Amino acid sequence: MLQLAEELGINATLNMTVPSIKIAITNSEGYEEEFVKNLYETIIANGKRLEELERAEKMRLEELVKEQALKEKELQLKFDLERFKIESGFRVNDESNDSTNACSVTSNLNLKN
Repeated sequence: MLQLAEELGINATLNMTVPSIKIAITNSEGYEEEFVKNLYETIIANGKRLEELERAEKMRLEELVKEQALKEKELQLKFDLERFKIESGFRVNDESNDSTNACSVTSNLNLKN
């Protein structure tokens, strides 16, 4: 009702009651009932449309956040997998180096005999 009064150029405040705003509107100069009804319906429809747009935008943002979190988790898993592969490769190389060193020591011992 406040927005309707404002649209009609009527000075209404937040502390006014709905009935007092209605009286101010109906007693205003040039009041036309049909015009005011149409304007009020338009204001209500615009408010509902705005709420729907805000709700849709909120849902879109929530979906983007979920997608981003999923991408981050996927990247972290890929990173962890690569790190595991590298660490496992070092372990295998360390073990093969130990075997090679053991063979060298054995070969050196055989040569000395």
